[in-house]
Amino acid sequence: MKRNTLCNWQKLNFRHRLLLIMTLSGLVKLLILSIAGFAYLKHWEEQDSGDKALGIAKFLAASPAVIEAIEAKDPELIREKVELLRSSINATFIVIGDKNSLRYAHPIANRLGHKMQGEDSDKALKQGLSYISVAEGSLGKSVRGKTPIFSYNGEIIGVVSVGYLLTSIEDKVDHFLVFLIAMAILVVLINALISNFTAKKFQNAIFGFEPEEIGRLYMELEVTLSTIKEGVVSIDADGYLRSINRSACDIFNVKAKDVLHRRMSEVLPESNLTEILISKVSEYNVELMIKGQAIVANRQVLIVDERVVGAVSSFRLKDEITELTKQLSQVREYSDLLRSQTHEHSNKLNTISGLIHLGKNEEVLSLIGQETARYQHLIQFLREAIHEPMIAGVLLGKSERARELGLMLEIDEGSQLLTLPVHIRAEDLVTILGNFIDNGFDACISSNTIKSERKVSVSISDFGNEIIIEVEDNGCGLPQGIAQQELIKQGVSSKSENNRGVGLYLVDQIISQYHGQLMMASIDNKGTRMTVFLPKQHTDKDIKNDIN
Repeated sequence: MKRNTLCNWQKLNFRHRLLLIMTLSGLVKLLILSIAGFAYLKHWEEQDSGDKALGIAKFLAASPAVIEAIEAKDPELIREKVELLRSSINATFIVIGDKNSLRYAHPIANRLGHKMQGEDSDKALKQGLSYISVAEGSLGKSVRGKTPIFSYNGEIIGVVSVGYLLTSIEDKVDHFLVFLIAMAILVVLINALISNFTAKKFQNAIFGFEPEEIGRLYMELEVTLSTIKEGVVSIDADGYLRSINRSACDIFNVKAKDVLHRRMSEVLPESNLTEILISKVSEYNVELMIKGQAIVANRQVLIVDERVVGAVSSFRLKDEITELTKQLSQVREYSDLLRSQTHEHSNKLNTISGLIHLGKNEEVLSLIGQETARYQHLIQFLREAIHEPMIAGVLLGKSERARELGLMLEIDEGSQLLTLPVHIRAEDLVTILGNFIDNGFDACISSNTIKSERKVSVSISDFGNEIIIEVEDNGCGLPQGIAQQELIKQGVSSKSENNRGVGLYLVDQIISQYHGQLMMASIDNKGTRMTVFLPKQHTDKDIKNDIN
């Protein structure tokens, strides 16, 4: 039976269960309230009747007629007057007895002279007390007020008892119980309607999930977040950190209990995650530097009912994908190089083909010799001057890309980059060089300079205590109306395309990581010079960050 009941309960959906629980809860509360109210009203009515009975009893005990009738031992002196009074106050009985509890007044005449019942007159006759009692008398169980009768000499000569039957008191409050039951039924119906509406709204708010499903989803989410290698954090609409998984705690070397429910701007100020709450624009593959850690992050805005309710960010250490980035960078550069060479050699082959048809054999040999000598010279120079393959590869690829765009990329003959210090990563230098050269290409293409004179110059030096990277172009110069410090902020760009404004910001983050220096200068508003100084030596601050 119990198992069947449990199965039937589980078959009910959340809305019906909530409706049933709230209805039953309301019914139980109303029943308890009704019973308590009825009991209180009955007690109050008994107390009120007792007080009224005691007051009348004291009035009669002080009456000269009652005192004289007791002393004269003549019940006829007061019987009719007492009955008239009883009828006028609607009392059940008024009994007057002498000090031996023999009746001098009673509603039933044939009981006069007999002893009073109830066994509750001793405190009045022996101790001279006035009180209210509930006792079983000859007329039934009643609440009564009792008081002694004193003679003019102060002696106790009798007792007065005025009472109301409990059945008559209950009759008075029965209508109240009916009223309470009727109101309980009405309230239960109203409560059912409100419960149904509330349950429907609540279930809509939780997308129709049952409580068991929500609990299961929560546990699945907790397990999932704790097992994935990516760090995940979420904030609410006010910028407070609401969740952080184990990987994120390990990456930033924090404890969840120390950072949860605190402002993100206080816990991880470098993340600027709260900014997307205002912009309402999600970001992907954003490279950031947080607590000395280079990370790649995706940030998604949470919008419910066209209202921003928070944001979620997932990220991984850039170091963890260094090898993949390195391979991808090499493949990309190799692809660009092949594409550029294919395009360039296609033009050269067409030229050679035309010269052969024209019978210009000497010109063909000269063209082939020039092309081979130029390319071999560049490769030989890069092999000797640049010992880091990734940097040599990016320079070779950008050189071919420049030729494809109709530009010129000049590499200073005095450039040199031998073995990199242990703490400087080659891919970071590739990022710096790639951004500077690409910006130079864009500036040259956007300028009014004669196409044949558009060029970008690159110089790399590791002489002394610093690695110096300098990229100069004769393009349009730095954008007007934007301060140099503003250019290195994320999202600030002189270009209108999407996904712009992160290059210089990322470069500045890398330079700051190595405690280097970035200098930007316009050359007569017709060009730009970008210079980076990176210390070769590990500073004390670097060592401290590595330890942390």
